[in-house]
Amino acid sequence: MTIPQLQVRTQPAKLNLESVAAKHEYQQFRADQSIEQPQADLSISQRPGKLTIDQSSAWSNLHLKSIFERTRDIADFAEQTWLEGIGKAAQEGDELMRIENKGNAIASIAERYTGFEYTYVPGNTPVHDLVDISYQANDADIEVQRNEPIIETTPVYPKFQYQKGAVNVTMGQMPSISIDWKV
Repeated sequence: MTIPQLQVRTQPAKLNLESVAAKHEYQQFRADQSIEQPQADLSISQRPGKLTIDQSSAWSNLHLKSIFERTRDIADFAEQTWLEGIGKAAQEGDELMRIENKGNAIASIAERYTGFEYTYVPGNTPVHDLVDISYQANDADIEVQRNEPIIETTPVYPKFQYQKGAVNVTMGQMPSISIDWKV
């Protein structure tokens, strides 16, 4: 006697998976920017300096003197002439006092005064060393006001593109079960 046998055959299911990757695009553009640097405000001021030129020594060298120098020179000359005159008068008095020496004192004194001497000394040429020049400068006032740069920026936002991925699932093989009786 044979015993009936139960035979079970199975076929597993097979899945086919197909994936499509996601796509991601990213673009970043530069921002629009303008920078402007205004010039600094500069202010310079300076009071004029003081220039002093004294050319009195040069004019004096040319005998073109001021009234004060002329007066001083004339006073010095008059004093000198007066002292010389006193000396001459004393000398002439001494000569007249010695008349007993049989000289002709009056005639010799008169002879001395008959001549007239005059000497003119022209002025010299001016020399640059005789001109005194002095200059006193004043400090310069310098003010600088810096100006800040003007920066304008317009941002450009990034662009995103995203395409999502997918997974396609298909049945590559259908599952099956077969049951048989073998007798």
